[in-house]
Amino acid sequence: MPAGREDFPVARVAALARLQVSPAESALFQAQLTQVLAFVGRAADAALDVAAPDDGGERAPVRERADAAGESLGAEAALANAPDAIDAPHLVRVPKVMG
Repeated sequence: MPAGREDFPVARVAALARLQVSPAESALFQAQLTQVLAFVGRAADAALDVAAPDDGGERAPVRERADAAGESLGAEAALANAPDAIDAPHLVRVPKVMG
């Protein structure tokens, strides 16, 4: 859609969305859409083949935590907020999803 387009079918889109818009609202939306499309048109003209400027500084090292086993939840804590817990073997009943 061209950036300077001023004949965007606001009334048609409103009808498809089952919205009732007054002529004043339609004119307001038309002006706003024209501004948005003009902005998108300027963004589309941006030179994307040029690399982004870099600050030239050193990058901070990525700090990773150790992959070590920790304390786990007990069955009671894990099932505390379960919607349909079965007490005996500590299970959760899940509704059938597929036929």
